[in-house]
Amino acid sequence: MPRIPILRLGGSGNGADFPKLASYTPTLPLEGLQVGIDNLRHDVYLSPKFVESARVHIARLIAYHGEVENLLASEVPTSYQRNVFAGPVDSGARVRANPVDLKSVLSQLLVAALNRAKAESNVSVDLLARVALTKFLRNELHAQFNQLLERCRLMLKGYEGVRQGAGIERREQVASFQIRKKLILRKAGQELFLTLREIEKETLIRMRRSLLGDTANPGYKLFPNRLVFTEDGRDDYLCGEHYVMFGNFEKDPDRFANLRRIACDFLQSVSPDAEAARARHDLRKEGPS
Repeated sequence: MPRIPILRLGGSGNGADFPKLASYTPTLPLEGLQVGIDNLRHDVYLSPKFVESARVHIARLIAYHGEVENLLASEVPTSYQRNVFAGPVDSGARVRANPVDLKSVLSQLLVAALNRAKAESNVSVDLLARVALTKFLRNELHAQFNQLLERCRLMLKGYEGVRQGAGIERREQVASFQIRKKLILRKAGQELFLTLREIEKETLIRMRRSLLGDTANPGYKLFPNRLVFTEDGRDDYLCGEHYVMFGNFEKDPDRFANLRRIACDFLQSVSPDAEAARARHDLRKEGPS
């Protein structure tokens, strides 16, 4: 039977082996890349075709989860405003955005980034592409929501003074859309996250291993996090469903700051340096005999 080093029978003359504690700062290594024109950041160019496709898809996702796609479908297009819902739309049925449309475009972009990383023998190229894509999608979630909200407000002006019943219904619909902003963005962001996860599992993992080898780059641990598409990296619902949820109020005993302090006090109390520090403190309290 193999010996388990963490279990010992009887006493040991050498004493307990304390764990070695060390701090670290999370970083995203981007080595071997040329900085942009500001000499601080890296410039990334996304093709206009991809940007347009992603914006249309995100707008449809937000309109669907916000339940305003029928309201926007009745919008009268003008010469200066292009309707993102191209083609005829039945105003009596909700139209869900097809995730396959964006999935193929995202897959092509990420595969191209991997091929370029292989050509340049630098995994940082792929990491930079992933970061740029994540940043773009995060920004577009808020930008498309604001644009749709503004379009809904402009449509409400057409119901002022006439068709009071329909006007009240439309105003309530737009008000609900505005109030549920966090919920709508969470649902749309999670659909984007799941689409990226499917691409990762179906294509990118095997391809990255084939082209770049078994690279244990810590930067890739950033992307499977469901909180990556939240506004400030915090969401009680997602934490409660998939991770762990801490208290938010000052009086909550399970706030992150309190739990972190308790953990730090415990780790410091069991370290050898803490034992020596306590001994020196006791000697100073007793004074010379």
